[in-house]
Amino acid sequence: MNSRYRAKQLILLLGDILCLFLGVLAGMSLRNLRLPSVHELETTLPLFAILIGIWVVINYINGLYELARHKHRSVLFSRMLQASVVNIIMGVMFFYLLPQKIISPKTVLLLSIMAGYSFVAIWRIIFSSLVATKTLISPVLFIGDMEEMTELADLIYDMPERGYALAAWIAGPKDIDKSKYPNTTFYESLKAIRPSVSVHTIDTVVVAHNIKNDTSIVQELYELLFWQTHILSLASLYESITGRIPPYIFSEHWFLDHLQQSVHPVYGRVRRMFDVVLGLLMLLCFFILYPAIALAIRIESKGPVIFRQERVGMSATTFQLFKFRSMYALAPDGSAETEGVQFATKNDSRVTHVGRFLRKSRIDELPQAINLIRGDISIIGPRPERPEIVSQLESRMPYYQVRHLVKPGITGWAQVNQHYTDTLEQSLQKLQYDLYYIKNRSILLDLSILLKTVNVVMRGMGQ
Repeated sequence: MNSRYRAKQLILLLGDILCLFLGVLAGMSLRNLRLPSVHELETTLPLFAILIGIWVVINYINGLYELARHKHRSVLFSRMLQASVVNIIMGVMFFYLLPQKIISPKTVLLLSIMAGYSFVAIWRIIFSSLVATKTLISPVLFIGDMEEMTELADLIYDMPERGYALAAWIAGPKDIDKSKYPNTTFYESLKAIRPSVSVHTIDTVVVAHNIKNDTSIVQELYELLFWQTHILSLASLYESITGRIPPYIFSEHWFLDHLQQSVHPVYGRVRRMFDVVLGLLMLLCFFILYPAIALAIRIESKGPVIFRQERVGMSATTFQLFKFRSMYALAPDGSAETEGVQFATKNDSRVTHVGRFLRKSRIDELPQAINLIRGDISIIGPRPERPEIVSQLESRMPYYQVRHLVKPGITGWAQVNQHYTDTLEQSLQKLQYDLYYIKNRSILLDLSILLKTVNVVMRGMGQ
């Protein structure tokens, strides 16, 4: 993710925190019809500071720090209303279930939420108008013609909040529809590189991979070193904007440079500890919910309650994955496949009514607690596929096996960014997301994926 986008998110976050603190002060003032005393502030604000931290996390889960939300204010304000309702509940739990008697907020909590999110709404309108798409913008120059460049050009125009503006394009596609890019100047000659950088005050130059070794272009780019212009590889910009690794860069050399198996030992231990703890919690939920789920599955359709299926894990080893059965048992082995292995699709007719609920809520994955505790899978990683599907994809996509460098996961970067993959093109895109995760995995990225997964589950967007 580019620094300008992160800077805008930070500005948005700090503004929210300030608004929520002002909301607390307003709530206390309205409740008592006077300004709070120093003693009241010293007693109350530390507790509300913890609560505001929780509120910000709820905002993040609701996608309120995805800058694209500011394009559609109705959606943005709907998400804010949902977050405020959840935060009232969180505030009640915080103040009334925890053993503390320092304050009795009652009305103050409700007034603080109402005032705080009113301030946040005003702040978001100001942010949308002045910051989201109009500040911290980097004018970009494209040089060359590649499919990924056209894809990025479309994304830059669609998502100005990312912090880029396509100011000029040299030696671009011959048949490109220039009307789609009204704010971009097109040049044919490579001699226009330095003049265009000067005229358009270019901050970032991106060169197509297939011409970056052209000696005349290299000479021009070398001169730009003294102009304090940032020269960025197409792959880096593509990764920053899409969250995927571009397919053209796949090679043994690139994988050796970027996808080494070794990770920081502390990161590995923390992940394993988290997997076991979460696996035990999932196992507890499994035992509590099993009677009701088993009864519902059996009433609607015949077949096993727990369905097991062979999947491919780390280092291409296979294991048995456990799930609540969500499809009709059409084959002798309890599966829903009568004509060989096939992808699940959106609105798949093989999914039962109970199964549809289990999938949307992700409850069907509770039995995978066993796989988590055994170490077959992790909470976060590429989704494990069936051996037959892996064989098909490996025959069509070179380097597909690279995704097996890490443990598969219950959720992952591809799962929170992409829906069903029932075509070769979608599977390739899923591989791009998986490679991005393998290359950039970290505690912060894992935390982001977990919070996005909570949003998927709460909104019933599971597959």
